[in-house]
Amino acid sequence: MKNPILAVLMVACACTPMFGQEEVSEDSKTQGFQRTAIYSASGAFTDLNNWNAGGENSSNLALLLRENWTKKGESFTTVHLLEGNYGLSRQAGVITKNADKLEFTTTVTGSPKTTEWNFSGQANVRTQFAPGYAAGDTTRTPISTIGAPIYGQFSLGLGNNSWEHWAVFVSPLAAKTTTVLDADLRDKAAFGVDTGATWRLEAGAKVTLNYTEQFTDQFGVTAKADIFYNYETSPMATDVALDIIALYKIKEAFSVNAHLQLNRDIDQVDAWQRRTVLGVGLAYTIK
Repeated sequence: MKNPILAVLMVACACTPMFGQEEVSEDSKTQGFQRTAIYSASGAFTDLNNWNAGGENSSNLALLLRENWTKKGESFTTVHLLEGNYGLSRQAGVITKNADKLEFTTTVTGSPKTTEWNFSGQANVRTQFAPGYAAGDTTRTPISTIGAPIYGQFSLGLGNNSWEHWAVFVSPLAAKTTTVLDADLRDKAAFGVDTGATWRLEAGAKVTLNYTEQFTDQFGVTAKADIFYNYETSPMATDVALDIIALYKIKEAFSVNAHLQLNRDIDQVDAWQRRTVLGVGLAYTIK
């Protein structure tokens, strides 16, 4: 395996017990602690030999993890969310990466007492596992890599956790940092930083929406939306990130999953970015 990071991901996925189950212990309930999680590995494979209709051999692999830890106290509710996904596609002997995200978010919200909206704070950091290359590039020149970029967001505002399936965070005081540790990308002014600069700071407003619902024992949906508006730019330059995961268990070890990612960040590309994956594979969930 030429990519050691991919090797670690695949080994970790293979070593994870791939059997759907529900695990919310009595101790966790009494302590006000709850953990939910999704681990998924799915793929597709096409092999052709003397196939008259045409086409090429191809294969795809998608890895997904989502860990959510919630601690409810007398005065505050703390939520930690770890998200990661990695995808590879192989066609005509060429392997390309089509997904790569590692993100961690911590949100602290005052527990409801006299009002459903309470003072809250949020910290978020996002980066990736491996270098990325432009579509069709044969020179192997990275357009992104580990530590380039690293996005950080720090916000103060109001949060509402009173709904059964929704959690809302609204911040008029938000800061976004973009760090580029790769010298070549810094010199190209990648991701909105000035030429040669390591990082960039933006001030604005932020909204985070989280949705989780288990419709049946077999089918559940989780979703997250992040919206950041830089006060110094046009509303048309607002950053938007939407992530929706739907998981249907066929058997204990097998599932059908759909994953939609929708991004808008003009510092990356001045267009909407979309990735849709529908796959069959292994899944392990904690509800």
